[in-house]
Amino acid sequence: MSRIALIRGGWVANVIEAELAFAQALPGYDHVMEAGSAGPGWLLVDGVLVHPAQVSTEDLAEAKRRLRERATALRWERETGGITVGGVRVLTGIEDQNRIATALIGAPATLDFKAESGWVTLTLADLQGIADAITTHVQACFSAERAHHEAIDAIASIEAAAQYDLDSGWPTPSGSRMDAGAADA
Repeated sequence: MSRIALIRGGWVANVIEAELAFAQALPGYDHVMEAGSAGPGWLLVDGVLVHPAQVSTEDLAEAKRRLRERATALRWERETGGITVGGVRVLTGIEDQNRIATALIGAPATLDFKAESGWVTLTLADLQGIADAITTHVQACFSAERAHHEAIDAIASIEAAAQYDLDSGWPTPSGSRMDAGAADA
C-alpha cells in the first residue's frame, strides 16, 4: 500500500492509500500515480506533481486551458450519452440526431423505431417529442459548457483552478436515463 494520487484534468482530485494496480482501475481519472507528499489540489506538470504555490502565471494559463479542454470533453460525453423520453431510451449523438431528423421528413402516421432500449412503434408526434427532447438536452449541454468556460476564464489563481468543480452544472450525467417526458411509446 502506498499514497496514490488520483488525477483529473491535470489536478490531484484525491489521494488514497491503495495498491497502484487497484487505483489504476478506478473510473473517472486521467492519471493515477504515486503521490509522494502531494495532496488534493496539486498540479501535474510534465509528469511531476507540483504544489500550487510553485506554479507560475504561465502555468495558470495552461491550467485554465486544460480545464476548458476537460469541460468540452465532458460536454461531449453528456451530449452523446443518450436520454430516455417517455420510456424510450434514445442515443443523442450526431448520427442519431440526423436519423431522427430524416425520419421526421415525410414520416408515415406510425413508424418502427429502433431505440437503444429496443424496437418501438412511434407516432409522428412521439418522434417529434423525442426530437424536441434531444434538442433541449443538447442545448443544455452546450449552455453548461459555456458557463464552465466563462467561469474558468474568470479564475484568478492556481489555487482557485485546483479547486474548480468541473463535475457540477451539467444537465445529466453521461449515460443517465433522463426522462424528458415527451413521448408516449
